[in-house]
Amino acid sequence: MNLILSRHLLVICAVILSFVWNIFILIGVIFNFSFAHTRAAGGQFTDFPTVIRIIYIFQLALVVYQAWIFKLIVYKEPIRFTWIPRLFVIVGVIGVLLNAFSSSASERWNVIPAAIITWAFWYYGVKKEKPD
Repeated sequence: MNLILSRHLLVICAVILSFVWNIFILIGVIFNFSFAHTRAAGGQFTDFPTVIRIIYIFQLALVVYQAWIFKLIVYKEPIRFTWIPRLFVIVGVIGVLLNAFSSSASERWNVIPAAIITWAFWYYGVKKEKPD
């Protein structure tokens, strides 16, 4: 079998759930859903300003691209720009730190999915772990 999934099912499921959570929060901000108010942008808004919502549209595009690149890694397909997983590790570390130091307790929980995704890009994309 030409994919990592067969040996790392639990880890891959955790990564997928983390992507789903991130997309859920990003869509919540974009559409100004109340559940996202304490979970994004420092938890300081009861109504997200347009500029924040536009920024989160770009973040959503980035997360969808990350998910697609991770799919390529899982299926061991070539990645055109081989430096992308490294960039996603750097972006992930920044995301983990921003969430960890948020003034919102609800937003600090976002560290967990951010750390899972960051670790997965490091382990499967940068470290180039080759399962048997």
